[in-house]
Amino acid sequence: MAIQAPAADYKVLVEGSGCRTRQLALEKVFERMPGVRDVTILPRAEAPEDNHRYFLIRSTGSMPSREQISKALKRRAKYCHIISVTPEPQPVPERRR
Repeated sequence: MAIQAPAADYKVLVEGSGCRTRQLALEKVFERMPGVRDVTILPRAEAPEDNHRYFLIRSTGSMPSREQISKALKRRAKYCHIISVTPEPQPVPERRR
C-alpha cells in the first residue's frame, strides 16, 4: 500500500506582478513547479496594493517555502518578489448520515 502525501493548497502574494502579461508569465512558472496541478490568479481587489497579486496554487505535494518559489522564478525574481506563502484551508468533507 502506497502512502500518499497530503495535498497542499496555498496562496502566494507577489509584489511586482501588476500587469496582466507578467501575471500570465508567473502563472506558467508556478504551473511548472513539482506537484502543482492548478494555478488561479486572484482578483486585484484581494491584494493589498495595485502592484501585488495573489496566486492560488493547488498542489498534490507539500507547500514550498518563499525561497523555493523565488528560486523557481529564476531571472524574474529580480522584479517579482515573493511577499508571503500561506496555506489555504482545506474544505471539510460533508459527513453522510
